[in-house]
Amino acid sequence: MKNKNPKQKDTTDINDVTLSNVAKKIIKPIFWTVLVVAGLWSLMHFSTPETKLEPYTKFQKTSASFDNNLDVEVKPKLERFTETKQPNFTNISSQNSEPTPTGNQLPRKTLEHIQKGMQLIEEGKFNSADLEFEKAAQISPNSSEVFALWGTALRVQEKYKGANRHFSKALELSPNDAEIAFNWGVSRFREKATDEAINLFLKTVKLSPSYHMGWYYLGKAYGQKNNYDEEIKSLLKVTTLKPDFGWGHFDLAIALSLKKKFEEAAPHFERAIAIDKKQFEKPFVVQFLTALGRHNPTPPKKEEKKKPEPVAKEAKIDTTQKNKLKADEVKSEGSDHKMDEGSKMKKATTHVKGTMLINGKPPGSNAIIFLETKTKMKVPHQKTLNITIDQSDLQFSPKHTIVPVGSTVNFSNQDVEVHNIYSKSLNNQFNLGAMSSGMAKTISLLQPGPIVLRCNLHKDMVGTIFVIPNGYYTQPDEQGKYEFDAVKSAGYIMQAWAPHLAPGDVEANLKPADLNGEDKAFDFDIKTASLPEEIHDMVDSVDYNAVVDNINNELEQAIQDWEGGKKYISRKRVLMAITKYYDGGGLKGALAKSFSEKRSQDLEDKLDAIRKIISGIGSEAKSATGDALRKRAAFVVSQLRVNVKELKARLNPDPRDLK
Repeated sequence: MKNKNPKQKDTTDINDVTLSNVAKKIIKPIFWTVLVVAGLWSLMHFSTPETKLEPYTKFQKTSASFDNNLDVEVKPKLERFTETKQPNFTNISSQNSEPTPTGNQLPRKTLEHIQKGMQLIEEGKFNSADLEFEKAAQISPNSSEVFALWGTALRVQEKYKGANRHFSKALELSPNDAEIAFNWGVSRFREKATDEAINLFLKTVKLSPSYHMGWYYLGKAYGQKNNYDEEIKSLLKVTTLKPDFGWGHFDLAIALSLKKKFEEAAPHFERAIAIDKKQFEKPFVVQFLTALGRHNPTPPKKEEKKKPEPVAKEAKIDTTQKNKLKADEVKSEGSDHKMDEGSKMKKATTHVKGTMLINGKPPGSNAIIFLETKTKMKVPHQKTLNITIDQSDLQFSPKHTIVPVGSTVNFSNQDVEVHNIYSKSLNNQFNLGAMSSGMAKTISLLQPGPIVLRCNLHKDMVGTIFVIPNGYYTQPDEQGKYEFDAVKSAGYIMQAWAPHLAPGDVEANLKPADLNGEDKAFDFDIKTASLPEEIHDMVDSVDYNAVVDNINNELEQAIQDWEGGKKYISRKRVLMAITKYYDGGGLKGALAKSFSEKRSQDLEDKLDAIRKIISGIGSEAKSATGDALRKRAAFVVSQLRVNVKELKARLNPDPRDLK
């Protein structure tokens, strides 16, 4: 429920009513030092992204973890109990962000004991501090505020049992006080009692739905349980309620990365950096954005040395002013960083044009010119498509199709004849099986390159799909001229393709294109022995049984390493089995397109279950044995072999069996 009391203060002025300088003098500096060092070490150690990002290996969740031995703060507005000089709760809540706390002004003697107790905590005299809180509780036994303060004081000491007892009493006295629920939730979160923390944070956001720190800690608690889907939902709420809260964007980016949603993560890393470059421009983030083609490292501006004044004054301005200053510096979410002066980049975008000719003539309407990112990652605003290719009059309609990587294609049989659509193209093998009139099947195209479509029942049915890699593409006009109006300045590989070009013709005409803002012209004059009506294919010759053999070998060696105490190498071997062989070897994609994505994903999940056990994740890891792991691995490998046998039969059917 939102409060619209005109007498409420902004939550960012909460420090004006602090009980002591604990958070400013001791807790806050220690927290941020430990948080940055721990988060940076963990994320750099486990998550430095390579040019080709692969599942599982690029991120480990540590970004904003909170150590139990510190009563750390991330400036929570509801968590005011350790920061109030006088717990006069009448005017502390903010406009439209927190509920008005219940309770009346505490007696002077109660306040004196609380103040003294907080001072003793600052001095490290915890036992004496407890006595002061006990006296305050004796004077005001029905004050939820006193018990909440007492619980917070015990939380500082990591005396969670006592903290829980007093928070429970406080919430019993004020069951609808979101602030108490939140503070108790923070205590339980640091105690690693995650389920209880989640319940308390859910209660907090139910009572105070516009309080961003409640949603933030709720997300962090879900992350503590590796429930990244719920963490993402909560952190998205945080970034909506508080767009200038850097940790919200930063942790959201980490959670999205753990779900392999790298393109969605990048804008939030960028936003966090825009809010506080010093805090969030970590080396691993720079490498991550560079791999996505979204970061151009530049030397610092010369003018930066002339601007020490805002830093020097920062301690003197209140939080509202500080947030306003930061918000003024933040660019719109997802936008590219502005190039610093002195950068080699002259402009953020580049105009590219040229001519494509094949044997001295325009290439025709089905030719393509494309710029593939050297990082193999998407460019800003790159989209995917959902298209339909009909089978009509024993032909593919359209006959030639162009789609960006990641797009989906629906095959719809509009003939009275049965069709069996298949492809043996490199990295895009599939067979849709017999499709009678009116049937439709859908596949996702996750690997770039040309696909030649054929029908096992009708040899004259031939079509193509060209799956554009990450980057930009266009088609030449009738004269063979093409143009890219404004592509992002970065490094690309430039290629030209047409259905009748042989693979060797394409490879012989690759061009590096390092764009820096200056207009560029690239001409293609391709020579080929192929005739215009020909269609060339790159056939996939993968031996999927050999792929399964490699998976089996890696799993067996991983289990041996695990039994020998080689934890790191055993985890890496299982990851190798999944990412290099099952996924990278093409088996995952072939199963997904020929049968279903669910079947393909289920097999990956079974492999990943072994990875988790070997990594010590989950309840099964505690009682795991080498023999149990071998039985599990043997079962998965046997399922893979059955699927490969079925796949080979699907890819090489007898046409007589399909009629």
